[in-house]
Amino acid sequence: MSRAHTRRLGATAALAVLGLVATACGGGGSDEESAPAPEAPSEISGSVLMAMPGDNPGDLALRKTLAANFMKQNPDVKVTFTVIPATAYSQKVQTMIAGGKPPDIFNGGDVQIPNYVEKNFVTDLTPYVERDNYDLGEFYPDLIENLTYDDKLVGLTDNYDTQVMYYNVDLFKEAGVAEPTSDWTWDDMVSAARELTSGSGNSKTYGLVYDNWFAPYFDQIWANGGEPYPADGTECGYDSPEAIKAFTQIQDLYEEGLSPTPAQFAANGTEQQFLSGKVAMLIGSGRWSAYSLRDVKKFDWKIAPLPKGDEGRANFFHISMFAIPRTSENTEAAFAFLKYMVSEEGIQAGLENMQGIPARPAIAESDEFLKDPFNVQHNTVQPFVESLPTVRRAPSLSNFSEVQDAVTAKLDPIWNLEAEPADVLPEVCDAVEPLLEAGGSVGGG
Repeated sequence: MSRAHTRRLGATAALAVLGLVATACGGGGSDEESAPAPEAPSEISGSVLMAMPGDNPGDLALRKTLAANFMKQNPDVKVTFTVIPATAYSQKVQTMIAGGKPPDIFNGGDVQIPNYVEKNFVTDLTPYVERDNYDLGEFYPDLIENLTYDDKLVGLTDNYDTQVMYYNVDLFKEAGVAEPTSDWTWDDMVSAARELTSGSGNSKTYGLVYDNWFAPYFDQIWANGGEPYPADGTECGYDSPEAIKAFTQIQDLYEEGLSPTPAQFAANGTEQQFLSGKVAMLIGSGRWSAYSLRDVKKFDWKIAPLPKGDEGRANFFHISMFAIPRTSENTEAAFAFLKYMVSEEGIQAGLENMQGIPARPAIAESDEFLKDPFNVQHNTVQPFVESLPTVRRAPSLSNFSEVQDAVTAKLDPIWNLEAEPADVLPEVCDAVEPLLEAGGSVGGG
């Protein structure tokens, strides 16, 4: 699934068929004990159907290559694919599962994962991991931690991503401003942005562009010590002092003219603003943007960690998973193929075009990866590894999209510079509190 599409559009797409899901699954699965894994078969066989979103042909080609390799090693297994339009992917997968015709493997990411977990759609892999003595220690522990809900491992992944800062090296040099470091605070960033901002009108150079979708402002709320959805996701935290400060900090960037306003970047997006060469820093993207910038010739760019807030750094965790539906008819073969996709061999096969960071430190921190000329020139590895200790996964709200749509609808006066956050954010909570469902578990790092 393409990172840009999944993170921004897929994350806020409406999650349908919830009523059908509850009927089919009998409610949330977090309170149910997982059955022990059956005895390991002497050999695996049968068919494995994997559901794939249709917006990333490169990833689909990779999965097909991996399937071909896997089937050579396991000739009694046949792996096939069903390709689903990306905009309807989550809904379609849910419909397939609820209708009794599930795929054997599917992928979901970020805010979609809690919904699959809450509806008891996914197989707990823990019993299979324990039975097979499968070494989870070969993955970054933060990934396993953030794919575990109520002591249940709901999936595995081959890569991860976080929010970071992109910056235009040439503009920093021209302005005589020191490049960002991992010690930068919010105030350091604002101070640099002021020095980097110059000119006016179409010739204006902005110190930064700060995106206004939920991940960047979640990060700033967290960095200030707040929480968008506290009390296990049953309350609204947008009206807290920490959240009000975060939105005020962001709005100040627009009001002072240090960043283009949301109205200015609404048509083409913040990435295009940065690509123009007239913006010194970009906040609101993960590693996927590195591939949009890959062929840029008119300026040099690099990546740095996000600046720290009052309580340190916080990074929205862009993590996807390969999961096996609880109702899969061939869990054994599906688990075998899943393990192959996230194996060293499987990850290496897709390394050249991997938009995230490999899930296994042995690969992510290898000389081959670290010394790749692209990664060296643009510093496209270390900021992500350095950000792992401060990642925060998406709030565990099964109706996240509905809640977030309600939030978004109320934030326009802030983005349009028509009202102060302290006046708007209590109205946000008034709108979302009736939508917050009890029993969720807030995301953590």
